[in-house]
Amino acid sequence: MSHSTGADATTGRGDNRGKRFAGLAARKVGLLTGTALAGLASMAPAALAQEWTGTTSSDYTVGTNWSGGTVPNSTSADITFGAGASTTDVSLAQPNSSGLYFARSINFNDANSAYTISLSNTAYLSISGGVNNTSGVTQNFDITGVGGAASYLVFNNSNAGSNVTYTVNTDGLIQFNSSTANPASGADATFVLKGGSIALSGSGTLALGDVSGSGALSYYGNPSGSNGTIQLGGLNKDATLNAQIQEQTGTLTIEKVGTGTLTLTGPSTYSGGTILSGGTLLVGNDSALGTGGLTMAAGTTFGASGNHTLSNTVTMSAGTNNFDTSKGNLTLSSSIGETGGAATLAKFGSGTLTLNGANTYTGGTSLYQGTLSLGNDNALGTGALAAYNGTVIDLQNGVNIGNDLVIDVSQTINVSTGTGTYSGQISEFDDPSTIVKTGAGTLVLTNNDNSFGSGADIKEGTLQVTANHALGSGAITLDGGTLQAGAANLVLPNTFIQFGTDGGAIDTQAYNMTISGTMTDIDATTGTFTKKGSGTLTITGTSGGNHYSTATEVAGGTLQAGANNIFSAKSAYTVDSGATLSLNGFNQEIGSLAGAGSVYLGAGTLTTGGTNASTTFSGGISGKGGLIKTGTGTFELSGSNSFSGATTVEAGTLMVTGSMDSSTVTVDSGATLAGTGSVGGFDAYGTVAPGKNAIGTLTVNGDASFETGSTYAVELNAAGDSDLINATGAVSIADGTNLSISKIGTGSLVLGTRYTVVAADSVSGSFTLGPEAQVSNFVGFTANYDATHVYLDYGKDKSFSSAGITPNQIATGTALDSMSGGALVNALLFLPSDAAAQAAFDQLSGEVHASVKGALVQDSHFLQDAVTARLRGAFGDGAVAMPVMAYGEGGPETVAADTDRFAVWGQGFGAWGHTGSDGNAAAFDRSTGGMLVGADGLMGNWRLGLVGGYSRTSFDADDRHSSGDSDNYHFGVYGGTNWGGLALRTGAAYTWHRISTSRSVAFQGFDDQLSADYDAGTAQAFGELAYKVDAGSLAFEPFANLAYVNLHTDGFTEKGGDAALTSASSNTDATFTTLGVRASSDVTVGGVTATARGMLGWRHAFGDVTPLSSFAFAGSDSFTIAGAPIARDAMLVEAGFDVPLSSNATLGVSYAGQFSADAHDNGFKANLGVKF
Repeated sequence: MSHSTGADATTGRGDNRGKRFAGLAARKVGLLTGTALAGLASMAPAALAQEWTGTTSSDYTVGTNWSGGTVPNSTSADITFGAGASTTDVSLAQPNSSGLYFARSINFNDANSAYTISLSNTAYLSISGGVNNTSGVTQNFDITGVGGAASYLVFNNSNAGSNVTYTVNTDGLIQFNSSTANPASGADATFVLKGGSIALSGSGTLALGDVSGSGALSYYGNPSGSNGTIQLGGLNKDATLNAQIQEQTGTLTIEKVGTGTLTLTGPSTYSGGTILSGGTLLVGNDSALGTGGLTMAAGTTFGASGNHTLSNTVTMSAGTNNFDTSKGNLTLSSSIGETGGAATLAKFGSGTLTLNGANTYTGGTSLYQGTLSLGNDNALGTGALAAYNGTVIDLQNGVNIGNDLVIDVSQTINVSTGTGTYSGQISEFDDPSTIVKTGAGTLVLTNNDNSFGSGADIKEGTLQVTANHALGSGAITLDGGTLQAGAANLVLPNTFIQFGTDGGAIDTQAYNMTISGTMTDIDATTGTFTKKGSGTLTITGTSGGNHYSTATEVAGGTLQAGANNIFSAKSAYTVDSGATLSLNGFNQEIGSLAGAGSVYLGAGTLTTGGTNASTTFSGGISGKGGLIKTGTGTFELSGSNSFSGATTVEAGTLMVTGSMDSSTVTVDSGATLAGTGSVGGFDAYGTVAPGKNAIGTLTVNGDASFETGSTYAVELNAAGDSDLINATGAVSIADGTNLSISKIGTGSLVLGTRYTVVAADSVSGSFTLGPEAQVSNFVGFTANYDATHVYLDYGKDKSFSSAGITPNQIATGTALDSMSGGALVNALLFLPSDAAAQAAFDQLSGEVHASVKGALVQDSHFLQDAVTARLRGAFGDGAVAMPVMAYGEGGPETVAADTDRFAVWGQGFGAWGHTGSDGNAAAFDRSTGGMLVGADGLMGNWRLGLVGGYSRTSFDADDRHSSGDSDNYHFGVYGGTNWGGLALRTGAAYTWHRISTSRSVAFQGFDDQLSADYDAGTAQAFGELAYKVDAGSLAFEPFANLAYVNLHTDGFTEKGGDAALTSASSNTDATFTTLGVRASSDVTVGGVTATARGMLGWRHAFGDVTPLSSFAFAGSDSFTIAGAPIARDAMLVEAGFDVPLSSNATLGVSYAGQFSADAHDNGFKANLGVKF
């Protein structure tokens, strides 16, 4: 027989299961009733006992598997599943011809046999006497349909037994036919839904011990309109039932019993309500409770699994009713009432319980954990709310809660959006407690009898008060939120205003408000305390008691002092445009001041700057009081200030770029007054520096005084601009007042520039310029004064000549002083010291040209000496006879000279000399080499001759970076005679010189290379008297020599740059006298006879022994420079010998030297004589 399904109507999951099971159940009930009656009519009334043997197979429908050989199928059949069966797996899967199987009872009695009885393939088993399990082990039923066709297990007013598990799979159905008088029961059984259904048909209560899984629970009221109850949880186990609980006919009520937790997660439609009689009931679906209300017994717990919103009403019983949000947030949209007396709502769990209904319960609310969100003015019923430490009360927009509130230590009240009002009285348990305001919305506290003792912590949004005691008596902490006045003339008695890390605001709106507590930080903060609103906030309390370091911003209205030093000396104050900081006549110290608003002093004095920050205040300061600037920072006043009290700059800088014309400024030592604005006057012990990081004018509408030790700091530039103090009154400058100068900008200062640094009605006293006023060794600033001005003049303030210490340096400097400018002068002007200038003057002096003169004059003796020696040799006078290049007949016998013959002679010479510095001219080195040739003959008693030759002289003065050479061309005449032992020798000569010089000039800022080529000529006349004395093998000749030398130098102009010199022609005259003795002796060595000879003498020079040259730079006056001097006294030494080389040739070699204290010369001569 086939069983068709009914139509789909009821499941919320889109399948036909609920309706299908309902239709099938209805048909089977009908069939069961008819079949049972027919069976009873045909069967014997005696009971039929049969036992499962499983001999053949596990098939329930095979007779050989049963005792007696037939399949039990009767309402009188008592079936036993016991010991000894071949299999404990029993399958009812093949229906017999009738399609229905019946039993009065099914019994399990073997402790060692755990049976599983499976109904499948549209099986049907009806039990009228119940299931009895005395085995002590769990027995199992497994019901499964197929292809949309159901298998049925039906309990007709019978019990499902104990320790039995029923697994209802897809298309499986367990149906309990029950009545109030004869109820069915599953109170001791376990039911697991795996897609199947459990149905109650009839009336009364069906108790199911433990139900879990997914499927459906259905009720069929019979007769129609009946009421039924399904009771869940009797086995005290925790279970989750994901079932659609529904009514097909009649009204169904679900009752939760037992101590376990039942979680309902299916979408249900039953309307008979839910009774929570024991344990915990959790909902996992917004419609898990159908459409009826929830009635709670005292001590039970209701909650959510996940976040859910229920529209069901809730009725609590007298006593405590628990709501748990530890597994999810729960919103109750409908009302909560009570029955049996005053009921209390107790909230547990970390989640949120939201009460949006107009609730009527009277037993109060206890908030133990998590958040309680209130969305209705009557959300708490009529009782008080007791909130415990760490919990959160959330007020939704627009609510006004009038219930009294008792808090414990720390109570958070959150308003996320809009405005939430708590008008009830707030008190505390035993410990002082705090209200913590969170959320971006506004919390309004209106009760003037609030008595909690630890004040409020405003972390977010706004907390508005409309009564003086709305915040109790403790501290108010602003840590990111705003305290707002909601009524006029509030006076808050709270002991502290504390600022957290994020600071906060006080908003007076349009009201006036007074705070009498101390203001302080609770930790290091980077936040800001902001005064908002157009009203006045007055801070009173203990003078000096406010010491917070949080920044203060007056964003609107007025922040007003109510006592001396009530503002914080550690706070940076900003007064915004349109706002006012009012001292109200009291003295105040603040950390710093900035902004564009107003400051009203009254008769008080404002001290600012202690935080050492640099700030700008562009607003105005008014009143009769004064201003004190402290700290190392800069305080700029850029607005119009009308206060009339004194201003003192104790430290740092007061920068006035606006006006404060009614106040006179005292600048203490170490402090600075600066700016481009105007002041009423100043008295400076510190520094006055007009301008703002640039050149500017400080206007003084009155008198100005610089006291001893003060400084006027002036900035100036290359364009001729400078700082200026422009005073309408008198400027007095005490002795010891410094004026410092700083150049700013690019470019070089222009010599001759005058800077005006003070302009006044009158000026008295003078400044002391700092070392920076001397820009270089020769350039600097000088201060000049007239009756109404002070000037700084920039230019040359020291002569070049004053830097010199030698005559040459002084002479050079004097000439440079006569020049008006140029690259050379400009470079010299900026030399750093006298020493640098002296080195430059030495290079510039042209000293080498003067030293050359002395060298040429001194070297004139080479020609004199050669001629005198020739005359001695020609007459055989003296101890030395110079060989001649040609002789008459005969050999070089040791006899008197043959003075009757004509002779030609020659001499080669070389010498080098050094003249040390005399402290004026530098040391001078020279070397000379050349050749002289002469010829002479007798004329009466005189021997007369001519001489000529060439030599080259090289010279250098290393300390003057100078060098040069001279090509010398010689010509002379000479003559001599003897009168017995007395000899006279004389001559005259002229030398033409071609001189070339080069020198280098290099010093800081200047470099030049110079050269010159010019002519000179030396004319000299000389004579000598000598007397010959023979002493055996020795011959002596004392002598006296006199020579006059004149050197004429042509004028020249050096080639080069600005350091080139021009020199006029000049003459140098010197006279030399020499006294000495010559000696000679013949010696024979190795058979060769040679003549040894020597001389020792003293020469004295007078006349122009210090050679001088006159020079001029282009554009300068002429100046005279001294060269290396000729030694006034010198010792002469000469030694040599003559050796005959052959009968026709004689070689003579000699050394000659001159020695004085500061000079020496050394020379060698070689003479060669050949007879022909």
